[in-house]
Amino acid sequence: GSGEGGDNSKWQFDVDMRKEILAQAVADGELVKNTPIEILTHIIICELYGMMTCWCMSDGVFEPQEYTVEIFNLQIKSPTGILT
Repeated sequence: GSGEGGDNSKWQFDVDMRKEILAQAVADGELVKNTPIEILTHIIICELYGMMTCWCMSDGVFEPQEYTVEIFNLQIKSPTGILT
């Protein structure tokens, strides 16, 4: 949770949106049927938030776009990945 009295609506919105995207990709045959949507959603969120933190802490020197394709290719598109 977000702690006492905290507002987790942004977190929940991000989680729900990514789950929907992944579920639709499975339904459309873009991802394998046994895609672990729950854990993959949290991996994506953690990577996204981590990249935003790095970008902020580096005063914009770190460029997330330089890494997103590499991360995608390594985790999702690799021969052991889940992309169909």
